[in-house]
Amino acid sequence: MKSKVVKCSHCGGTVNYKSAICPHCGGGRPSPAEKDRKPMCPRCRVSLIHYAYRNRDLDMCSQCGGVWLDRGEFRDLTREGDVYQSQPAPKGYVRGPIRDSAQYIPCVRCGALMNRKNFAKISGVIIDVCKSHGVWLDGGELERIRTFIADGGLERAQDRAIDKNRQALRELAGNVGRVQFTQRMIHFWNPKRWFFTGWK
Repeated sequence: MKSKVVKCSHCGGTVNYKSAICPHCGGGRPSPAEKDRKPMCPRCRVSLIHYAYRNRDLDMCSQCGGVWLDRGEFRDLTREGDVYQSQPAPKGYVRGPIRDSAQYIPCVRCGALMNRKNFAKISGVIIDVCKSHGVWLDGGELERIRTFIADGGLERAQDRAIDKNRQALRELAGNVGRVQFTQRMIHFWNPKRWFFTGWK
């Protein structure tokens, strides 16, 4: 029996009608309620306009400059290969101060509150993420992320993760060594062992 397929609303690829996520672009399939939902800026509450950026048609707020990126769009625009094709190359990345006030905003597609994440954990760019649909970037954050990547930020994040894992492995090895030592001492001081084997 042939399975039913539908077209992905983000990339146009064919997707099994039961799939919630497109396997081609990673975009979430909109529900009927989401299809009727008009894209609105989660901060200004005005309709988003189409914005041409690097041969892509993005949704942007005309008031605050924020940009909505579906999952596939965000993945493509933050790929190192795409960033390094940029001409001219951006200047060195300078991490700015992180906003103090934590304000959770709704997803443009489904209306659920999004999670806040520090991009690559060290960039200092706090992005709002809906795990099913995409990412909201405030004005200028897309360029800051791309500059961070172009300046080697992803490599630094990977190096930091490697160092953290290395330290965790050292601590684990030390803990394993202490456990083995404790087990040997318990075995050595076991009264039953002395009773049956003597003091030798």
